[in-house]
Formats: sequence, C-alpha cells, structure tokens
Amino acid sequence: MSKAAIDQMAKTAATELCNKRIRVNTMHPGWIDTPGKRKFFSEEKLAEKGAELPWGRLGKPEEIARGVVFMCDPASDYMTGSSILIDGGIELPVQEMHRLETPDVAGQRMETV
Repeated sequence: MSKAAIDQMAKTAATELCNKRIRVNTMHPGWIDTPGKRKFFSEEKLAEKGAELPWGRLGKPEEIARGVVFMCDPASDYMTGSSILIDGGIELPVQEMHRLETPDVAGQRMETV
C-alpha cells in the first residue's frame, strides 16, 4: 500500500507542478545488496534468497544509481508522474506462471518454477 500511496502522491505533485515544468517521478528498487542488509543477513542467506528472485540475484546499488541518474538527466525531460521499477522482476506475476526460463550469465538456461 505504501508504494501505491507514494505513486499517487507523486502523480498529484506532478499534476500540480507540471505547468512550472517541475518533474516528479518515483523509483521502486527491489531487494538491493547493501551494507544495511548485511547487518541482518549472512552472505549465505543473501545468496540463497537472491537466487529465489526472478532475476536470480539481489540488485546492486549502482544499478539503482543509474536509474536515478537517468531520472535527473535532461534526456528524461519528457517524463513526469512516472515510476521506474528496478527490481529484478520482483513485481512480475512469477507465482502465477507455470514456468519461467531466463538465461543465466554463462548463457545457459536457468529454470525457476
């Protein structure tokens, strides 16, 4: 619910500020490998849980940073009231899918049910 509330607040702010050409967008990061996570989870647990995600690993802080840089870049000037998901597929309906196949980093097929 909190993500939906933040998205709605951003859309409302974008609507109010659009005539001043002030852009308002949101970022939804997935499970990111950060020092904060490492305070609560062991390396083994992070690897185990990361492997259960649709993309097969936790995200990296620099992947989120690249999305934020894009949102601040003049190249995204026409973007307002939008959300960017950088979540490795967490919000995909994976549970409802019969079978999801994604290539792993070595080019082999990795199956996740």
